[in-house]
Order: sequence, then C-alpha cells, then structure tokens
Amino acid sequence: MSLGTKLRELRTGRNLSQTQVAMELDVSQTAYGKWESDQTKPGFDNLLKISEFYETDIYDLAKEENGDSIYNNTLGDASAISKVTTINNYVSEKLVEQYEERIKELQERNQELKDQIEFWKSKAESSK
Repeated sequence: MSLGTKLRELRTGRNLSQTQVAMELDVSQTAYGKWESDQTKPGFDNLLKISEFYETDIYDLAKEENGDSIYNNTLGDASAISKVTTINNYVSEKLVEQYEERIKELQERNQELKDQIEFWKSKAESSK
C-alpha cells in the first residue's frame, strides 16, 4: 500500500478533512493533498509529525508493499545513502522511544489493575 493510500485511510477513518489534518501538521492543504495522491512524499520531519498525529509507527508509514522504505528510491550517490542511513537510524530511535512509552503506559495500567485487585481482596476479607 502506498503512503498516500495509508494517509487517506488514516484520515477518513477519523472522519477528518485534508484541511483539518494539514492544519494540525502545520502544512498547506495542497501539500497534504499531494502526499495523499502520491504526487510527492513528505520530508522526514513531516513524516514524523504524521506518525505522531495518527499515533502510528513511523516505520509502518514509510514501508511500501515490497518492504522497502519510501525513501529508498533516492539511493544513488553517497549523500543519498548517508541521508537514508541517518533517516533509518532516526526511525529506529523513534521506534524505541515509542515502544518505551507504550511499555511505560502498560506498566502503569498493570499497577492500576493490581491495586484494584488488592482493594477488592481486602474488601472481601473485611466483609467476612
């Protein structure tokens, strides 16, 4: 699935207009529309904003059907390779941050549930 199709599905799944999403991302509606129609691709900074806005992994957005990154088509010279390497490293760091945040949220939720269990256990024992 192309990036544009993913963006369109994410946006319509949340019942948002292109204008609303563009405003949230601080880009023009024209630019966002071109991303959705696969006429252009967002820069990495905008891809990061998109992943945060839609609360989805940046790697999943950048991955195309064949498993390549949407940015792999720029491989040709050393600067492009360096840029892709930098992007891949940054994506990896962002994924680690996202997963660490999710783990923290799950640990907090786990503690809340344990606290509830203890509360109800003590309530049941005191009513005996």
